[in-house]
Amino acid sequence: MSDTPLGNSNNHVRISKIAGRYLVFDPEAAALLRRRDNISGTLVGTTPQQPTQNVFLGLPIELRPEEADALIRRKAAYVVDSATAHMATLSREDADSRTAYKESLRRGKQAAQQATSNRSAKRAVEVASRLGRSGAAVTPIASSTSAPHGVDDARVPSSESDVTVRPTTNNVNVWGITPISSGSLAPPSVASDPAPDAGMAFDGPLCRFLQTAKFYMTPGLRFGARYSVYPGDPLRFHAHFMANQYDWNEEIPILDVVSGGRLATAVKKAFLMGGHQAPSETMLQPPLRTISVEWAAM
Repeated sequence: MSDTPLGNSNNHVRISKIAGRYLVFDPEAAALLRRRDNISGTLVGTTPQQPTQNVFLGLPIELRPEEADALIRRKAAYVVDSATAHMATLSREDADSRTAYKESLRRGKQAAQQATSNRSAKRAVEVASRLGRSGAAVTPIASSTSAPHGVDDARVPSSESDVTVRPTTNNVNVWGITPISSGSLAPPSVASDPAPDAGMAFDGPLCRFLQTAKFYMTPGLRFGARYSVYPGDPLRFHAHFMANQYDWNEEIPILDVVSGGRLATAVKKAFLMGGHQAPSETMLQPPLRTISVEWAAM
């Protein structure tokens, strides 16, 4: 678990590259990508309470290569090869990284115990109020680094004096923290890619253009296109475009234009085609041009 949710203090999102896939495990990093960078990603993980279901998926979110490429170009994220980073960190002779990782787990355990203590104290106050002892106050015992920790035991007050919720001492190892990220174990300086992969740059012009225009994108396979393009968060809006990317000099079959336009119109969308001009000596960063097709009538 990382000390800072996003991996470092500059709000650079940590993207884990695992088996050629770009994954974000931290929930706060996923929320930041959605709010700041118009990237929702695709949930690909199973939920902890329902590991066998396949309807509602959870973290991590998977980013398309062109989305990771756009984030890296804007210096909003960095990619860490998880296998290389973990092996390089764990094989080092010094134990500083392991000590920091254990310390972050200990702090997470204390925070969880303190939250449970506060909830137990609140429940004790509610019980006392229902029994007519509204004047009773509950004071939870704060966690300390020297005292043993356990699940707090809230007891019903027997009088109207202050009640202290005392933690039990016979279940020191009850709390087990499952880290959601290994940012402390594999810091950004280890095996991070400062630039996108060589194969990623060829896929991203249309994605970068739409993200710059503040559009959201999801996979558009169900509509027969590469992207479904939304004017805002996909949880709040319907898609306005079905988008495909083409090379500037690529020949587009007329049947693709007709079928894309008719299908997009049938689902109340427009068919968007985008092409990026090849760079030249006079135009190092040529613009990307887009054309939308909407089927009208014969």
